Amino acid sequence: MPDLTRSELDAIHADHAKIFTRQWFTRLFSGQLPPGDTFWAGNYGPALFAVPVLVLVALFTALASPGHLSPLFGSAAIIAAIYRGAILLGLIRSVRRAGPGPRIWHALGIAWTLLETGLLLWVGLRLLVG
Repeated sequence: MPDLTRSELDAIHADHAKIFTRQWFTRLFSGQLPPGDTFWAGNYGPALFAVPVLVLVALFTALASPGHLSPLFGSAAIIAAIYRGAILLGLIRSVRRAGPGPRIWHALGIAWTLLETGLLLWVGLRLLVG
């Protein structure tokens, strides 16, 4: 890999600083990001923050009130399903805007996000309803 100039490194840093901001999420949900960014960063980026927080909350909930984790995890799954549904709509919009290319990856990304959205909704409802 060639050495990058200082201006190229600054441009990369400025681009990375925009990730996970309010404007970035607006662009994500409206399908203005490329399909790959929408799929990978949209589906799995926030999990880098949400999963550790959920584990800590679950730990303290289990310590304070053993046996009452179903509402917590059910609610978290429903919230995650709603978020994934928004990502799914953004991904569909992004794929529509994408130029020519290997459409199989676009279709697989949409199918995978749809599957995860459905599974999260199903698990959440099972945990909340019983």
